[in-house]
Amino acid sequence: MPAQVNSVLLCILFFLCSCGQKDPAGSFKGEIKDWVYEVYEAPLIVQGNKCRIEVVLRQVPEGFLCQLTFQHPKMKEVVRTGKWKVEDGYRSIFFEDGKSPSEYFIVKSGARFAFQTKDGLSNDDGSPILLMRNEGKSRKASYPFKIIFLEENKVQVETAGQEQIFSGTWKWGGDKITVSVHFEKTNELGKVEPNETYKYFLSWEKDDGNNLYLDKMLITRPFLNEDGTRRQSWMSSLIFSDRPVLKPN
Repeated sequence: MPAQVNSVLLCILFFLCSCGQKDPAGSFKGEIKDWVYEVYEAPLIVQGNKCRIEVVLRQVPEGFLCQLTFQHPKMKEVVRTGKWKVEDGYRSIFFEDGKSPSEYFIVKSGARFAFQTKDGLSNDDGSPILLMRNEGKSRKASYPFKIIFLEENKVQVETAGQEQIFSGTWKWGGDKITVSVHFEKTNELGKVEPNETYKYFLSWEKDDGNNLYLDKMLITRPFLNEDGTRRQSWMSSLIFSDRPVLKPN
């Protein structure tokens, strides 16, 4: 009898929590701001000299390009150009200019980003080199973003940089509407890479408004082991401090 009572109470609680949730329907359109290029800077000490590093990461139609600038008070400024890509929880930077090291890594460390190589990279005292994003030099651009809510919890998403509409699903997660969409990416060799999953977390405008707010975006990507099996996904999240507004279209 107590178990039956508990079951009834749980059902009532679920019903009460579900009341007032307005299911989305139709088309919603807005804009998302994304990085065009990011500028990272860090001081470092080399043989007692105060030096400086600047790393610029760009997203352009030609690909993911980077520029590394090294400033030394007793040397000519060194500028190297190469490419970068997202790895399993970090970013890799590659150079093909014949100089060493030819590969660097940027790993998020709290509010900063550790700048490393395979053989290690540090200041004279052994402390790590920590980059900070220069918000003043970095630039974002606005891109159109559209979600169409269909029947049976299906969705279609259209966003900048994609030449087609991608399909997915939506569901309630507490008081948030969670939209999940799989994006296929083709590398430079024309090979389709493992799908990225984009999750968008939305909430309704207060006071029974008809607009949706985009609160957060989460990206996961499966990585492959040497034997071809998949392992834990890399994850990246973006919480919008200035939430994009999606209006009925």
